[in-house]
Amino acid sequence: MTPLVFLHGFLGRPSDWDPVISYLPPCHSICMELPGHGDSPFVKTFHLHLPYQKFHLIGYSMGGRLALQYASQFPEKIASLIILSAHPGLQTLEEKEKKLEEDTKWAKKLLNLPIDEFLSQWYDQPLFQSYKPDFSMRRNHNPKALAAALLHYSLSKQTFYKPSHALYLVGEKDQKYRSLYPEATLIPGAGHAVHLENPKAVATVIQQRIFS
Repeated sequence: MTPLVFLHGFLGRPSDWDPVISYLPPCHSICMELPGHGDSPFVKTFHLHLPYQKFHLIGYSMGGRLALQYASQFPEKIASLIILSAHPGLQTLEEKEKKLEEDTKWAKKLLNLPIDEFLSQWYDQPLFQSYKPDFSMRRNHNPKALAAALLHYSLSKQTFYKPSHALYLVGEKDQKYRSLYPEATLIPGAGHAVHLENPKAVATVIQQRIFS
């Protein structure tokens, strides 16, 4: 069977996908760890070194943005592309400069604040108003590596790519990303972290796309 490759978001872990996978039919699932997260060192070039001709690529937020960029470079590897709550890319220099300034401030906080204080401020953003994570699942990262990943893989440096063949999922409560993707499949009762807030609904959509 063609593997399903999952990419988590910033501050996430591969295990974030476990609830979604638990609702899927038996399948070959591979949950990757993003550069600068957990035990994975920060690297400047993101690549999926997988021994498969094709795979289904599923990414959330930062992982979704990396999935989009990977798919744009290696379309022959992609059996299907499913993007959850991930920005397709900024298109003006002004937007990119503003975003880089914002990410630089967050990187400095990451390096200078106690990790719980950083996590508290990060998840206090309006984007996450409907989701409050268990910090114990978010503490075990290297702050320096995280800060490097945040800046290097910043939305401000991303090339715009929004392929029509991809399936986009956004949370019903996530007004910002609903405006970016008016054509997206809405995940009921969820905000930005759709795969954590309503994993069963996300799994249902993935199953319909891949297994039907």
